[in-house]
Amino acid sequence: MRFFLLLLLAALAVPAGAGPYDGRYRPDHSSGDSWDCKDIGKDGGAVLLTSNVFFALGSRCTLRDPVAVSGMEATLYDAICRADGAPWHRRIMIMKTETGIAVIQKGARISMLRKCE
Repeated sequence: MRFFLLLLLAALAVPAGAGPYDGRYRPDHSSGDSWDCKDIGKDGGAVLLTSNVFFALGSRCTLRDPVAVSGMEATLYDAICRADGAPWHRRIMIMKTETGIAVIQKGARISMLRKCE
């Protein structure tokens, strides 16, 4: 538990080069209205994105090797994620939207996230 808290505190520190998607997010649909934008990584809590780390419910992904997507406000990343078990790798694209970001993963899984105010 201490290790997770240290990681969380490190993620909350202002990075030297803030990323274009940095912030706290919640689902961009009516069920997201009840999410708490202050608690990170808890059930009903916010998702945190820093310049190279993505914290979600029970997981943490380090984003590496960013590639800008031509003609879009989007970036493709190699993500190394960890939850309770062994780490896993995935490719994700993060794209700016009118209200926040879209996180697009393999298998056409799209998560629309609204920026917390």
